[in-house]
Amino acid sequence: MTAQASVMKTPGRIFSVAVVGASERDIEILERVFGITRYRQRCYKLVVINDVASTSELARAVDSDIHVLDVSNPKAIVCWQRHAATVSRDKRKPVLRLGQKITDEKSASEFVIPWPINPAKLLQTLDNFTIRHLHYYPEFEIGSEVEPSSAVVHNIKAIGTTTQIKQDARQKNIRVLVADDSLAVRRQLTIEFDSMDAHLDSVADGEAAVKATEQEKYDVIFLDVVMPGLDGYSVCKTIRRSALNKTTPVIMLTSRSSKFDKLKGILAGCDTYLTKPINHNEFKEITQKHLVKRMEK
Repeated sequence: MTAQASVMKTPGRIFSVAVVGASERDIEILERVFGITRYRQRCYKLVVINDVASTSELARAVDSDIHVLDVSNPKAIVCWQRHAATVSRDKRKPVLRLGQKITDEKSASEFVIPWPINPAKLLQTLDNFTIRHLHYYPEFEIGSEVEPSSAVVHNIKAIGTTTQIKQDARQKNIRVLVADDSLAVRRQLTIEFDSMDAHLDSVADGEAAVKATEQEKYDVIFLDVVMPGLDGYSVCKTIRRSALNKTTPVIMLTSRSSKFDKLKGILAGCDTYLTKPINHNEFKEITQKHLVKRMEK
């Protein structure tokens, strides 16, 4: 198997899309469009709800990631509204509307799937939904030398992080240190931590990182392995001997992924070893795990 084939073997994540009350023709189109997503980072799986009066069928829809309601089907609307009223608030999600003709695209809502169905616009609508409402955004990568666009920055800020993390970050004045000689990486991490309402100090070399840890107590520290002067391993060893930050979680950032390099990081005292480029969702998961543990102490 070629390297390309192994990469294309499975999608990043499969989202179930429950379509309530749609016509057979629209279902056929949706099936074909979803079929071509199997190798994308977002893959969509169709859940067809034809019997809109069935409680068990509508319950299947509620358990899906994305809900699509055909607003040209009056019976579907009534049944869905009646059933949605019985769903607990924590399980409710915005509903995408299908079957509504759009005459003015500028005034179109983010919750409307353009009809008649346009495959490209359909996927764009679903992709935007997963970003804004399901917080899935693997395209944003830390360690990429490509400068994030204003649209990317806007989406990351819109996604933010869990409400509890943001509240704790504000109340407990979460402080983060980033040491990386790449300006792009420092900017990317600034975007991430701005969305968490955390205070970020960023430096470009190992000596500056050591100096910062001697003056401030941090809740999490990110160290690039290869930096001018002291490398990340040396900085990590120094931090582990410091009075202020010897117990602070240290996450190493590097493009090196060999077992030997990871072992060096562990021996130096780091808590996690992340290989660049790091996508947004992986970064968020690791960072929140360390911050939650830190704030529980």
